[in-house]
Amino acid sequence: MSRLEAVLASLSLFEKLRPDEVGKAARQFELVRLPAGESFRCGGDGAATRMVVVVAGLAEVRVSRSSGSLTSTLEPGDLYGTVPLLTGDSRDASVRATKATEIATLDRAGLDAILAELPYVALPVAVEMASELRSKNDVLRELLEVHAARLSPDQRKAAVDARRRTLAKRGARVARLSPRALFRSLVSERGDEPPFWMLTGFIVSMSIARLVVALILKYKLEKQLFALVPGNDPNPMHVHHFNYGLILIGSSGLAALFPFGRRALRPLAFAFGVGCGLVFDEFALFWNLNPEYAQRLSLVAAAIMVGMLAQLTYFGRFWSAMARRLYYSARGVR
Repeated sequence: MSRLEAVLASLSLFEKLRPDEVGKAARQFELVRLPAGESFRCGGDGAATRMVVVVAGLAEVRVSRSSGSLTSTLEPGDLYGTVPLLTGDSRDASVRATKATEIATLDRAGLDAILAELPYVALPVAVEMASELRSKNDVLRELLEVHAARLSPDQRKAAVDARRRTLAKRGARVARLSPRALFRSLVSERGDEPPFWMLTGFIVSMSIARLVVALILKYKLEKQLFALVPGNDPNPMHVHHFNYGLILIGSSGLAALFPFGRRALRPLAFAFGVGCGLVFDEFALFWNLNPEYAQRLSLVAAAIMVGMLAQLTYFGRFWSAMARRLYYSARGVR
């Protein structure tokens, strides 16, 4: 049930609810486990219309229409059947498990119970219905335009067939995870936001630095845009951008140690990543003490850094658990 609640909390219908309210909604769903190849009918003659949410696994939804069948792939967190459940659409529909899959289904009585107990769920439900009506209105408007254009029978048939092919490519109406839900599932729920922003800042700053330097060298703008400090030497001193990166790394790292900094960890993590990107873009310059910018070592070091930040972002808990296990093993503690 906890896994179902986590999935429901990522849906647009329930993402505004508190955890306890999501739990109340989850109790109205019925869990169904489908072995690979087995199907579940969620609409049609002899089958009650149901909303279907994929909790785990992979499935395919198939909806029969007068013009043919529409199919769409369902992954964990995907939902089908909100509008048919509201309208009582008796169109034949089924969900077939591509591999072992767990789905949660909701009938009209369950939806009515959720709306009675949690009435503000009606707002996203109304948005879903409005989206469906807008889509159908667009289809009708296009068909009316085709008929009003006084085309020949062959041209009219070709235009209608083209519209049918477009609808077939779009597949059945499936509600996917929202960008907010994707961000929460990939970043926020793992507690890895600072490493994520460090990785983002690193990639952004290094990409921009490489592009700017390439443009400066291509158009011979060194004297205009490079930070050159004149002196007694005929060749002025060039302040490389890794120096700015070191300043960013030091200042953002120190700021994170103070209480005010811990309240702004995301911007500080992004600034730290930007600084790392500027430093690693010229890593070979201070490693080899060679002023040549285009050295392969800088790219190799940057690739290693991206790999490390990606590990911290998406596999931090795994490596932390492995480190704890090795520590306990070394101490002889199970």
